[in-house]
Amino acid sequence: MRMDLWGLSKPGLVVFMLTLIVGSISMGYLGRRAGLGERAARRMSYFVVMVPYTLIAFLAILGLRFHRQYIALPFIGFAIMGAGLGLGLLLARLMRMPDRQAGAFVLTCGASNLGFTMGGFVNYLLFGQQGLGLAAMYTIYWNFGMVLVLYPIARHFGHGGGQPLWRLVLNSFWDIRSLPLVGVAVGLTLNLTGHHLPAFVGEYHVLRWLIIGGVFVSFATTGLTLHFGGLGRHGGLFAAIGVAKFLFLPAVGAALVWLMAAMGWPLPSPAGKVVLVQASTAVAIYAVLISNMFGLDDRLASIIFVINTTCYLLIVLPLVVWLLG
Repeated sequence: MRMDLWGLSKPGLVVFMLTLIVGSISMGYLGRRAGLGERAARRMSYFVVMVPYTLIAFLAILGLRFHRQYIALPFIGFAIMGAGLGLGLLLARLMRMPDRQAGAFVLTCGASNLGFTMGGFVNYLLFGQQGLGLAAMYTIYWNFGMVLVLYPIARHFGHGGGQPLWRLVLNSFWDIRSLPLVGVAVGLTLNLTGHHLPAFVGEYHVLRWLIIGGVFVSFATTGLTLHFGGLGRHGGLFAAIGVAKFLFLPAVGAALVWLMAAMGWPLPSPAGKVVLVQASTAVAIYAVLISNMFGLDDRLASIIFVINTTCYLLIVLPLVVWLLG
């Protein structure tokens, strides 16, 4: 059985990922039961964005072996998000959901865990530093998509979050949580002007430890805010989200990769596989955060996040590793 660059077999990779993610969530949940709460979770969230996420974004893009076809990756990502939102809007209408529930449902269809806590992490484990850089390229669209598309949809179904939409959009680009976008921009600029990744980054496995630390803190933060009430309800919604995330969106991603090849602009390896990994990821925690911001059914979004992430880890992730690794 082929060994990956971490020296692990495919089953070993799956076990490693599950152990790290589930262990981190469990430790965070135990911390919440022991008395840690929202303040600790908020501080941890800001830390992980300001330090490991920003550094990973910068180093991943700086070390990317760039091809002109990679310019298409953020547009592919945006198109896949749009396809998820479109399907969510259609399903919400067909299922006659009330506005607050419909808004949360649509957001969970469109927002996927693409970053270094899931999609980027998986791509790094499977394809190394190049896979991580490609994942960072893919997610360049995220901040723009979130504030220019997800916010208006959330406001349509909920309320304005206490301030005008234009101010929410403007503040989001100046928010400290947008630092990873700055890291990507600086890293890409240096890359295209001939600068290279410092040797010590590879020698001391800097990216590896930043990613492991970032994943641990991020999912521990998730565990701190985790609630299990209502897991037994909404079975139809859970199934609909599963179909959207794990069947429909990967099919859209595969179609876009095929379309680029048919147009004579094929994605160099492993960019096509990176797209498929990103297209098959679970619901993003941002769907919960935006639902809360705009007065949608954030408890439903939280339950969908838990169920969908669990299905991803137990069913989809092993398949992704087996088929694409």
